[in-house]
Amino acid sequence: MSDFYLKSVRDYMTKTPSGFKRLNADIPEELFKEFAKRCIEEGVSKKEFLVQLLEKELFKDSKK
Repeated sequence: MSDFYLKSVRDYMTKTPSGFKRLNADIPEELFKEFAKRCIEEGVSKKEFLVQLLEKELFKDSKK
């Protein structure tokens, strides 16, 4: 494969929409399982769940 093709694939796979930042973290397996279970129970995607959790935790004091 050409270097241009590999760069194009890599750029496409890591493309984050404007105004967003990518979150990447290694977390313990048991914690991840609980996280996935709660996402299923609440019927939301992992992304939606994380956004809700972060908004609740980070902005809770500013809403008072």
